Amino acid sequence: MVSNPTDDRSAIARAYGWAAQITTISLEMVLPALGGVWLDGKLGTKFLFLLLGAVLGFAVGFWHLLKLTINTSKNAQDK
Repeated sequence: MVSNPTDDRSAIARAYGWAAQITTISLEMVLPALGGVWLDGKLGTKFLFLLLGAVLGFAVGFWHLLKLTINTSKNAQDK
C-alpha cells in the first residue's frame, strides 16, 4: 500500500495503508522467533530454533522493508 502521486484516497485511508505495512513487517520479524521459541520448547533444545527464527525473521522483514523503501523512492521521483 505505497502511496503514489495519483493517490486520491483520504488521509486516514493512506495512514491505515502505512499502518498495515508496518504491522506486516513487524510480524514478519517477530513471528519466526516466537515459532522458534515454541519449537525449542517442544524439542527440548535450548535456543537453536530461536536463533534460526530470529535470523529468518530479520532477513524477511529487512527484505520487505527494503522493497517498500525502493518503491516509495521510485514513486517520490515520479512526482
